[in-house]
Amino acid sequence: MNKSLLRRLRVFSAVVLLIVLVLSARLAWLQIYQYEHYVERAENNRERQLPISAPRGEIFDANGELLAANRAGFAVSILDINLREADFVIEYLSELLDMSEEDIRDKVYNERFRSFAPIRLANNVSPEVVAKIEERRMDLPGVIIETQPVREYVHDSLAAHVLGYVGPISQDQIRAAQAQGIIYRGTDDIGRGGVEATWEQYLRGEEGKLLVETNRYGRRTRVLEQEEPVPGDSIYLTLDSRLQDIAERALDDVISGLIEEGHDQAGRGAVVILDPNSGAILAMASYPDYNINTFRADREEFDALNKDSNEPLYNKAIMGGYAVGSTFKMLPGIAALEEGLINERSTVTCRGVAFYFNGSRRATCHSVHGTLSIVPAIAKSCNIFFYEMGYRLGIDRLTEYSEAFGFGSPTGLADLRGEISGLINSRKYRSDYQAGDLMGSAIGQGHVITPLQLANYIAMLANSGTHYRPYLVQQAVSHNGEVTFTAEPEVLNQLEYSDSHWDTTRRGMEAVTVAGGTAPSMARLPVKVAGKTGTAQDPPFFAHSTFVGYAPAENPEIAFAVIVENAVGQSVFRRSAAVPVVSQIISEYYAPEPDPEDAEEVNEEVPE
Repeated sequence: MNKSLLRRLRVFSAVVLLIVLVLSARLAWLQIYQYEHYVERAENNRERQLPISAPRGEIFDANGELLAANRAGFAVSILDINLREADFVIEYLSELLDMSEEDIRDKVYNERFRSFAPIRLANNVSPEVVAKIEERRMDLPGVIIETQPVREYVHDSLAAHVLGYVGPISQDQIRAAQAQGIIYRGTDDIGRGGVEATWEQYLRGEEGKLLVETNRYGRRTRVLEQEEPVPGDSIYLTLDSRLQDIAERALDDVISGLIEEGHDQAGRGAVVILDPNSGAILAMASYPDYNINTFRADREEFDALNKDSNEPLYNKAIMGGYAVGSTFKMLPGIAALEEGLINERSTVTCRGVAFYFNGSRRATCHSVHGTLSIVPAIAKSCNIFFYEMGYRLGIDRLTEYSEAFGFGSPTGLADLRGEISGLINSRKYRSDYQAGDLMGSAIGQGHVITPLQLANYIAMLANSGTHYRPYLVQQAVSHNGEVTFTAEPEVLNQLEYSDSHWDTTRRGMEAVTVAGGTAPSMARLPVKVAGKTGTAQDPPFFAHSTFVGYAPAENPEIAFAVIVENAVGQSVFRRSAAVPVVSQIISEYYAPEPDPEDAEEVNEEVPE
């Protein structure tokens, strides 16, 4: 062997030896010095930290009756989807879950930075869907079934507009929450309406964590560690569910009756009932309503509700703005008393017609009432009397008093979103206002007033001028019984009017509901009601029927406002539709308790 070849062999051997030494050193480094690091990484490859949804706080009425609860349900999620199998999995889930492939891919994309967390695709899926996924488990790597608490509303549609609902969170909502330091996952549910939305941070709770070992199909093989979720706080509303049910049924009965009689413009209405001594909302009904449990799950039902011209998803009690007709008349009456323009004995003569502004404005009344003072003027709803009060006050003073009673601005309700401010028919609020519009303003025409504002105005008449902030949530209580919030009545304004002027106005309202007034049928109710009827023009449609009042008249416990839209038309429809709504509410709510002795006597007569 020549020297050159020998030299090459030695060099090659040295290189091989060097490579072996380097590889051995590297192997020693990995297996000995980095042992714990790579064991941990290997463990992480088969361990997954899964969130455990927190049960949402329950919602109760003022008497502790459960309105919104939770039940066990199932959700379909994706965990570490295999890219090679992603197309088939997404295509299959799209058909099974009735979701577009684009929606599924968007959910996966939005959660791309949370590779070790499950991406929830569908909540509250049926047992049939769960069974189909389990049947094809081997073909669906990364698809998992999670258990979750599902929101359930005990009475379906009762207080739907107050309770609201929960639904998938949007990206905008995630960003808004993050700006406040609140973290949501893109697959979380969130309150999307009613008190579910406004009280979200009390109701949502804190999710738990579950550390599990999984196989390549995403199936859990072992639970390694578990941190229990913290349930959300339960909230207690001011609503009386019995009164709420009565109000909703009364609206339904009257409006359904109008429709059955052929009144094709009927179909909408609202009721608000307040405690005039605190501002607590005892009932809030908007007609028509909807089934909170099903309307989002059934796409056809949801689309039908959205397209319904009667707008069932729209809370008319706080979002509906109306002219309120003669229910407004107490306002110019008490304003004229306060301004010294009249006293309790001052009279105006109604001849059925009057002329104002140098004869340029002709004002009419529905009857010829003769000479009358303020109490009978309220009782008989004389237009001429209150045209005269408006004319003497002038639009600026009338506007000032309207604002004092809360018209033209929100009432202060913080427990629901979407309350509109409304509009006073005056030159302060309308650029097209004309002097002659004063006459309509004085009898409640041309204003934009919500049923909640109207009920608040009546509460102020009942309690001598105290504007309490209306509220719906009385208390919040944590899962361990700690009271985390308690509401107290809050006075937003106090009208310091003469006691005699409040008394005079109230006597006028009491005279409405007896013989000689515009609602004499109410004299037969279990308690005395003070109130006021109203008919509000809504051209080119039929007029709205309104009624406001409080009861019992001698010691008010409730103040209420009722509106039945487009209910007063021609011929058979020319009557008040709001009065029978109120009559049914008062009759049922104040129905005397049955005498136990009478019940026993009846039972004795029943044959065995």
